[in-house]
Amino acid sequence: MKTKSWEVELPAPWESLKIILSEPEKTMPFFPYFEGIEGTRVKFKVPRFIFNFGYEFDLSVGFQKNKAVYVLTGNRGTLTITFEMHGHALRVTASWAGFGETFMGKPLENFAKGIAEAIKEFCSAQAACPVVRETLTGKIAENITPEFAPALIKRVFWELEGADFSMKGVAEDGTTLKIEVRDGKLTNLTVQKGENETTIEADIPVLELDKELFEGLPLDKKFTIEIKKL
Repeated sequence: MKTKSWEVELPAPWESLKIILSEPEKTMPFFPYFEGIEGTRVKFKVPRFIFNFGYEFDLSVGFQKNKAVYVLTGNRGTLTITFEMHGHALRVTASWAGFGETFMGKPLENFAKGIAEAIKEFCSAQAACPVVRETLTGKIAENITPEFAPALIKRVFWELEGADFSMKGVAEDGTTLKIEVRDGKLTNLTVQKGENETTIEADIPVLELDKELFEGLPLDKKFTIEIKKL
């Protein structure tokens, strides 16, 4: 069996991580080599040398104290992903037993690292996301500051399982916020306040968004938001 691990610090407790891991249909689309998921059937495509090898698995998920295990069983072998929390440290271990085991060291290392970093981003988004509540007029998001705006986008991206989407927010003073995400990247950000409009054309992966993109924008308001899949 070939095994590789990666460790990251999380800004959230095990309870938050467990929520994320209990919904693999939302979480797995952000794993390296991911191709698709339908029910418990998961597909990956792993590049080795000049070839791309496709793998299909049946997924089972188990939880223990401060630990979760994804077991993916396919006709080429078994992939086991283990998530272990020690304090605020998350250790992700990817193990492969099966076809091409000798050559799977680097893909497994990339796999463990990519999973750990993605989980870290979504835990950060869960912890920092502005409060979004349902009202009779729609969803209300409060205090979309430069620090919290990336978390809101990441949270919506996770909830929509990585789908393309647009988000429009309108504040009580008429300020309008428009965001568009395609192919896992923020492609357009527009903020209009009165006659002043700021439009940013971008190509930034959602998981790499930070506050710098939003600094200087009039966002510290209460927005009624509308989210649409594209």
